Amino acid sequence: MKKILIGIIGVLGVVLPIHAQTVYVCKGYNYTKYQIASLGDITFDATKMTMSIAGEEQNISEIDSITFEEPQFEKVSIVYNGLTATVTIPSSFTGVTCTSGTSSHVVITSKNTSNEYLYYVEGSSSNGSLTINGEYKMSVMLGGVNLTSGKGAAVDIQCGKRIDIILADGTTNTLVDYAGGEQKAALYTKGHAEFKGAGTLNVSGNVGHAIAAKEYIELKGSLGTINVLKAVKDGIHCGKGEKATPEDNYFQMNGGIVTISNCGSDCIDSDDYGNVKIKGGTLTLNVSQKDGTGIKCDSLFTMSGGTVAFAVSGDIAEGIRTSYKATFSGGTIDGSVTGNGSRGIRGKKTTKTTDTTLNGGFLDFTGTDVSLVVSGGTYTVDQSKCFGIKADQTLTQTAGDISITVSNSATAIKATTDTWTGGTRNGKAK
Repeated sequence: MKKILIGIIGVLGVVLPIHAQTVYVCKGYNYTKYQIASLGDITFDATKMTMSIAGEEQNISEIDSITFEEPQFEKVSIVYNGLTATVTIPSSFTGVTCTSGTSSHVVITSKNTSNEYLYYVEGSSSNGSLTINGEYKMSVMLGGVNLTSGKGAAVDIQCGKRIDIILADGTTNTLVDYAGGEQKAALYTKGHAEFKGAGTLNVSGNVGHAIAAKEYIELKGSLGTINVLKAVKDGIHCGKGEKATPEDNYFQMNGGIVTISNCGSDCIDSDDYGNVKIKGGTLTLNVSQKDGTGIKCDSLFTMSGGTVAFAVSGDIAEGIRTSYKATFSGGTIDGSVTGNGSRGIRGKKTTKTTDTTLNGGFLDFTGTDVSLVVSGGTYTVDQSKCFGIKADQTLTQTAGDISITVSNSATAIKATTDTWTGGTRNGKAK
């Protein structure tokens, strides 16, 4: 990284009054605050496209402003208080109505088609929910909300556009859906969801998925923490949107800390024609369900950064599975496989005529460091064996380190064609 020293502390000390101790970096309705005394040097990369503030990378193109006064945004305010909720709609927000009165099951409809409005949600209800019907992209900021629904989803956004889900800095937010409902997820968006903000989100799905979007889900670099505590189906589910293309249906992780446990199916499922893109952040996956998957990708899988850690304890389960091609060019993967007949990383070949992608089974390692401990035995029902890495067709390694420790009847690597021309395996260079 090319370093440009900016004497920001000295300059600010002269220009600002003594009470100005905080700087706010604003991106749309979201902002990150830094204490001036801890800023240190600001550095830029060689392309001047990103800069580092207090050790955090910021994409310059996403920054709207840097201010010394806390930003104030006009917003629809939704405040829960037990079995009631107070909804305040600014007079300037045309076409936005609330039809639920003071009920804790809030229903808001927006007929706006030209302005991106902010909905700010806070408070607590043991029998509450939020439904937003809209026709235009919007931002929903969770500012310290605790919702357990008594009807369906905790948050249901019925809008087929881009939805920003912002976790307000310093807040903890909890969403739990109704166990007797028919909803798809505890947190559902009909369109595509982009998660950002340095707060924390805890989600439990009692009927279907914990978090689901009909199109793509993207976790921004500014994301704080998401904990999926439970899901009857998938922890995070996306794909199968109206546009039958991988470009519109994918799971992408740029940053944040995400932990997913206690899923009835897959931790992350980018369904049908969905891609998976891991570019940064830390992803921890606990795969305890039989035939479950940590990351299930029905199309193209790429990993260029970040950390993926998985523990596969369910039988005939997998840490990462792709049904087309996977490219591992950066970041690290740490995994343990103890389930019988299970695999750490699987490139699956499929020839079913009903599948969207056919003839997969390709794994390409060009830089990701992989460390696996594999101790599962043979699954007695169908005699499936346990593998660290299994490619139904071709495994290629040109760089990176692959280290696999096996015991019992487990096998480290199996591929129809294994081409190893670079990198190391268990400490041995090629």
